[in-house]
Amino acid sequence: MEDGSYSGGSWSYSSSSSDYDSFSSRSVRRRYDLPTPDCSHRPNSNREEDRISDLPDLILIQILSSLPLTDAIVTARLSKRWRFLWKMVPNLAFSHSDHYSKRRPSDMISFIDKALLLHERSAINKFSVEFDYRPKFQSAVDVWLHVVSEKNVEEIYLDLQQDWSGRYKLPKHSYTNSSLVKLTLRDCGMQPNAVVSWPSLKTLSISYDGELNDNSIANILSGCPVLESLELRKCGDLSRLNTMSASLKKLTIRSCDIRQISAPKVESLSILGSTEKTMSLDFPSLLHATLNFELRIEKIGSKDSYIRSGKLMTYLLETLNGVDELTIGNWCIQVLSVLEVQNLTCPTTTWKRLILNARFSRWDLPGIANLLRSSVSLETLVINLNQQSGRREIVLREEDGYKKLYQLYEKLDDKYWNSQDGALVNSLQSLKTVKIIDDNVYHRYARHCERLLGLLQVILKNARMLEKVVICTSKSPNHGSLNNMEVAQRLLSFPKASPTAVILFYKS
Repeated sequence: MEDGSYSGGSWSYSSSSSDYDSFSSRSVRRRYDLPTPDCSHRPNSNREEDRISDLPDLILIQILSSLPLTDAIVTARLSKRWRFLWKMVPNLAFSHSDHYSKRRPSDMISFIDKALLLHERSAINKFSVEFDYRPKFQSAVDVWLHVVSEKNVEEIYLDLQQDWSGRYKLPKHSYTNSSLVKLTLRDCGMQPNAVVSWPSLKTLSISYDGELNDNSIANILSGCPVLESLELRKCGDLSRLNTMSASLKKLTIRSCDIRQISAPKVESLSILGSTEKTMSLDFPSLLHATLNFELRIEKIGSKDSYIRSGKLMTYLLETLNGVDELTIGNWCIQVLSVLEVQNLTCPTTTWKRLILNARFSRWDLPGIANLLRSSVSLETLVINLNQQSGRREIVLREEDGYKKLYQLYEKLDDKYWNSQDGALVNSLQSLKTVKIIDDNVYHRYARHCERLLGLLQVILKNARMLEKVVICTSKSPNHGSLNNMEVAQRLLSFPKASPTAVILFYKS
């Protein structure tokens, strides 16, 4: 820290005019590849009035807060009115991808040091840093966190990518913070035995912490009495997560091998990414669940892989039977397809809203039919063709002992839904709304669109309480797809069990 000093919990710095000029004018633009501001619109006797500069400071600061800090600093060159405004922005965001991609990490360290020293606002809403971390930067990051904590920061986002030479660990002073409301840690380690006191923290996200274990997460949660949302991502040493927190309402588990999860007060659960373990769940208050993951298995397509996957999905659906809304991803749908062609149906469920993140490939169809047939209280069906989980597909091969399944799979075609017409009658009796979301619902290939239209035809024919079918798209058809006029004509020609049902098209 060459321009200031830090000792005993306080900062000292003299921001002379020369210090400021060297930081926010030509030298900054040259060193950090910042753009030169366009001053051609400055007001003079021959130009229009500068209406922006006439705005109150609070509004100008709000405008600057929406810019990367490097751009906000450059505006100081516009006029004297703008010279010091950047120092009052409430959000400080630094990213190596903004203007430092061709520079050394040490240049970014120096830039953040000076920005924090010159920043004059007494309170900071958000402090965000993304860069390639090295152990030699430990003390600098420690000081940043101390400075923003002294300014009662409400949100901290740290994404400290590292090359395995050493992971950044939060310093002890960071575990006590009364103002912090949201904390996101990427590639940062937590001190396992630190005493945590985050009395205002409502949102916590921890990613890529291989040392986070059952005891340390329990210790962290005990110091967050009002925590509402918790996300754990790729925290490899966790096996059990048990919390009796009355405030925790949302839990997201992404690519963690947790075997047992118990959170009696959680209302929203998301299991995302991938996992190697089957799991046990205890969520008696759950209202919303998302299953958008895949089970990592050493030999994909083996008989054991289908048995394990099928058992896991059956257990999850039975456990989540009481939720109001279920979102399910592509891999999970295809596991249900394997069960369907073996005449193994999903357990009967009572959710009212079902969201399918599906490709509508032919191996999705039996799984979708299996889910719909079991959803006897369904009122809203959303098919999201944009949100797709993972790239792995269920693979069926004759040599794996699944000759019958393989033969059934080969027979799946665009007319599949004709065979499901009568089987879906009972499950569609409460359906009121169908919504299709896709950048191109006329779809990437005409055969995918045919499969989707086949399902919509069955729904229109059997859903007596149907009120509307909404199709949201933002792009024109691709080569080989059906055009929007053809899709509209086909849908309008289908017979409808509900005389009041309407079909709506939206283009964003």
